[in-house]
Amino acid sequence: MPVVTEIEQPTAPGTVAELGLDLGFVADLTLKTLYFAGNVSGSELCDRMALPVNVTGEILGFLRRERLCEVTGGTGLSAATLFYTLTDAGLERATAALAMSGYVGPAPVPLETYFDYVRDQSVMKIDIPRERIENALSALVLDQRTIDLVGQAISSKRAFLLFGPSGNGKSATADCLANVLPGNILIPRAVQVMHQVIQVFDPSSHEIVGEPSARTSTGKMADQRWLLIKRPVVFAAGELAASHLELVLDDVHKTYEAPIQMKANGGLLVIDDFGRQQLDAAYLLNRWIVPLEKGIDYLSLHNGARFQVPFDVIPMFITNRQPAELADDAFLRRIRYKVQVSGPNNERFLEILKRECEKYDLEYHQTAAKHLIDKYFKKPAREMRGCHPRDIVEAIAAAATYQGTDRALTTATVDEACDQYFV
Repeated sequence: MPVVTEIEQPTAPGTVAELGLDLGFVADLTLKTLYFAGNVSGSELCDRMALPVNVTGEILGFLRRERLCEVTGGTGLSAATLFYTLTDAGLERATAALAMSGYVGPAPVPLETYFDYVRDQSVMKIDIPRERIENALSALVLDQRTIDLVGQAISSKRAFLLFGPSGNGKSATADCLANVLPGNILIPRAVQVMHQVIQVFDPSSHEIVGEPSARTSTGKMADQRWLLIKRPVVFAAGELAASHLELVLDDVHKTYEAPIQMKANGGLLVIDDFGRQQLDAAYLLNRWIVPLEKGIDYLSLHNGARFQVPFDVIPMFITNRQPAELADDAFLRRIRYKVQVSGPNNERFLEILKRECEKYDLEYHQTAAKHLIDKYFKKPAREMRGCHPRDIVEAIAAAATYQGTDRALTTATVDEACDQYFV
């Protein structure tokens, strides 16, 4: 399967009709923008609303005819060089519009257009080569079998589960896989549904790739309502609540924020500490039964109106619990791949220890490493965890920095670190 071709930023709309939005909605958005901007030039309005000057000029012309805004001056005759402000009637209508929806910003795209772009850039269409996965996981010391199973799971683009004792690299595996999805995708800054605006772009979840292009490859003006981002990787952990799976309405500003699965469209959705959230694991799986199978999710506005949105994600669940403790077989069937991440054996433990010593500029001694394993793991029959070498080396490095002593892994520094660590 070839990697999906990156989609070019679309051509900017030439008229209000080409926006795919109702004129009344766009007029209200412009009035709200003028309400907060005050006396502002047409070119600044274009920037704030991410619209070309001909479209903004058409809207401003309509508002002037309706006596909702007026020209206060300018340096030329074009809409871009004139300055605009609200009339009393415009101020009244802007206030009424803000009471209905507090969204002010770049013009949204219609939900149908968003659907089309998600389908065209679907994560299900990409190929993730084995070499890319192995390179991404090379920073970790995992056995080849675990690497292969993780690779098969993410290559399937199906929901999968990483489970096993804490401290063995499950979350670190997710971090490494954050860069494994190839290519970039276009997302809208916001989407319009039933005259309501849902903010899709989230700077904490989406990494912009360069500046939006001013023009397309054909030389036409590019639509600034779209952003080119890396395929998203959205993380959620113990703080995940049922409300994060639905539209989030800010009651004060009356704006909607997309749920986590919508922000993750086209990429990876990581649910860490699965089964330890405020919501029950079975509830989460039940909420996503249809989306996982159909690629369609259902969301509701505050007025109860329901609508479909694309569900185009690879869900990755991470837990310290056994799968059977999370939900029954009917639910677990939806998670096709279940990969156990176990603790390291002696060989992998020593490899992690060597890497950590190198990372913290500690002199490595084989005798001290053997002393660590024999005294603190073999003798007390303590299970090895992948985090143990890191934590112990960090403690030795911190002590050496504080005491001004040599940075070295010795039997003495191992004993000092372990006496505080294993209590």
